[in-house]
Amino acid sequence: MQSQLPDELCQSGIDHTALVADLRMLVRSGRMRNYWHLPPAETFSLLGIGPDWSEQEWSRIDWYGPLEIWRDPEHGVSDIMFNGPAHDPFFIVQHGAMLNTGVHVHPLWIEWVRRQLLLRSGNLSRFYNAEPGRLLAQGVADRMRFAVTRPPITPYGISLSIRMLPERWPSIDDMVHSGTLSREAADLLLEALACGASVLVAGRTGSGKTTLTAALTQAVGRSKRLVLIEDGGELPRSMNSVHIDVVEEEHSFSQAVTFALRQKPHYIVVGEVRGGEAMAMLQAAATGHPGIGTIHAGSVQGALRNLERMAMLGLAAESGGAGQAAAQIVRSLISSDMVNLIVVHIGVAANGRRTILSIDEVLRQGSHGQSGEHFPTNPLFQHDPTRGALVRVGNVNADWGLGRL
Repeated sequence: MQSQLPDELCQSGIDHTALVADLRMLVRSGRMRNYWHLPPAETFSLLGIGPDWSEQEWSRIDWYGPLEIWRDPEHGVSDIMFNGPAHDPFFIVQHGAMLNTGVHVHPLWIEWVRRQLLLRSGNLSRFYNAEPGRLLAQGVADRMRFAVTRPPITPYGISLSIRMLPERWPSIDDMVHSGTLSREAADLLLEALACGASVLVAGRTGSGKTTLTAALTQAVGRSKRLVLIEDGGELPRSMNSVHIDVVEEEHSFSQAVTFALRQKPHYIVVGEVRGGEAMAMLQAAATGHPGIGTIHAGSVQGALRNLERMAMLGLAAESGGAGQAAAQIVRSLISSDMVNLIVVHIGVAANGRRTILSIDEVLRQGSHGQSGEHFPTNPLFQHDPTRGALVRVGNVNADWGLGRL
């Protein structure tokens, strides 16, 4: 078979941009269907690409083999998944629906995709010496947030789970125009951030937590210094921001939050609160370093109980124990007028569209209440399903908005 690429691309002085353009053209035209059943090395040889390229050479190539079928934004694909067994197809989420693509590829393409994700995200070089035992890996590469596995942790083969990140993150105005957020609610959240309140964005998987957090950080980042703490680096940068990528082998989220206090932040942003860093965030907020974070929960009360449980883990790690006294310390922080916590619950409305379901402020309670009990909150906005809109239901009780909002 003749090479499908110009001769000059096969020389040592290869034009990587032109090579990527030609490879994507082959995918878009459907001509790569003739190659997916072949191993990558054989495919590249037939296409005239040197089969002996080093990993360093491939790390310069923004091309992901079969993933390219769905990477173009016009396809409306938000997620790409491969489950492991060699003869399984790819699954995708397109326009909100899970679909079986019917696309099958040679098993070595799955290994190639995995290594390319690790190379382009910097994970492979970071963990190169431990690669044979690297069973789980996650990160962000070329606007793709990925989580990949390999046997024996997934006994049937390598699994891929990839979330496509937007080329341009929606702004607060975009979210208002799309109906996700009302203008009045957006103005209240921006005022809360301007006044130093902490905001916790709660929702289930795929509800839009990260999208809303990105919109909030882009808005507040115009005037305030942010320190963003993630394990994949997907949130967008603002002009005056520091991004800390948490590497589990080197430090924890809790340590990163503590370190962030030395970076003179106006806000500490944690991409996902899921452990003992919750305590570090609450302590930071109580000492004048408010936070923005996301948390997995299906309601405002669920978010607060999860926050309490995670903060208890952090406090137990610090003090070597827990108990009712620890629970009272955590509850007093969550309901402190120093933290001024706002919980935004985002989810899917009855019409299937992402929307803000409620915005509550946590009322001051001190150390009263038992662990796991209901937290007193003041609902500010609630989604009215009959009107299909976010409706104002209360006014701010905290000092930062009392009498104004």
